[in-house]
Amino acid sequence: MIISVVNNKGGVGKTTSTQNLGAAFQRFADARVLFIDLDGQASLTRCFGVQESQVGQNHVGNYLTGEIPFEKVVINTSIGDLLPSSAELNAKEDSIKASPVFPFNLKLLMDKVKKNYDFIMIDCPPTLSGMTRIALIACDMYLVPLQAEFLSYEGLRNFLVYSSELQQISPQTHLGGVFATRYNPKINKKLSNDLVEATKQQLGDKFFKTTIRDNIAISEAQANGQDIFTYSPDSNGAMDYYNLTKEILESIKK
Repeated sequence: MIISVVNNKGGVGKTTSTQNLGAAFQRFADARVLFIDLDGQASLTRCFGVQESQVGQNHVGNYLTGEIPFEKVVINTSIGDLLPSSAELNAKEDSIKASPVFPFNLKLLMDKVKKNYDFIMIDCPPTLSGMTRIALIACDMYLVPLQAEFLSYEGLRNFLVYSSELQQISPQTHLGGVFATRYNPKINKKLSNDLVEATKQQLGDKFFKTTIRDNIAISEAQANGQDIFTYSPDSNGAMDYYNLTKEILESIKK
């Protein structure tokens, strides 16, 4: 299954969730996982402890344009394979969009390799860019992390309108669910809780029960190039991502 983690607002936990959900699939479901970093900021790549100097020209942008094959780009990690990004990806976007197969660039490439993986996790940029578009076209379902604040809630509404329009050209793509991140009910408790409740009412069972609490261990894990289960398996962050993974797997079975 191909899963894109998307939101057109930055700082809501897309990269964190891409890495830790993929790690949980690998650890608890014994799944073969491929991670794809489609953000020119290369945050997911760095979360694996991989620096841009190590990537060089072997980044996902050159893979998407057909200049470099999968085997040269992919990096093996302890929790799965990674297609790393680089700042050069931003310069490649015009070439990717000019391709005659756009916006099916990534989908066609994944058709060749997806048999080797149980889950393919795609981290998207915080914009409605060409990279986000090819990620949504390529995936079976997309997950939306939502920070419990007003601007994030407004962004979610706009994004869901955009993504639903893409389903006309990619019928298999569907909303897997929305989940709250960086949740701290002790801070702005009424606003946070009101927004979570409003989202639940809007989305019904598409809003996951598990919330990802504010947890310093999550940031520390990223800084150390590790997933939360490796870095701090007893932390609130590990507990929350484990419970969210169980919910996602149950929804997939349904």
